[in-house]
Amino acid sequence: MSTVSTRVLKDQLSSYLQRAEGGEQIVVLRDGRPVAALIPLAQLREMTELQRLTDLEARGLVALPRRGERAAFQGPSIPHRGKLASDMVREDRR
Repeated sequence: MSTVSTRVLKDQLSSYLQRAEGGEQIVVLRDGRPVAALIPLAQLREMTELQRLTDLEARGLVALPRRGERAAFQGPSIPHRGKLASDMVREDRR
């Protein structure tokens, strides 16, 4: 996988598009940091969502949950006084 700066890419776009079309994967750098990738369209279509996420994780851009780390959103704890509406409805239905 080769890299190219945004300035060089801008100046030689046709050349880099031909290289990507030929199967090469090219990472675009801005100020030395990866910001985009040129890949053949056929490869993009083959990638699954999980593969994309795994690739992002490998590059340190996202953190995926691991088995056993399932943290369900509990929502905010809302203090209440008296009976809950659901309890009153249940009593009414008796």
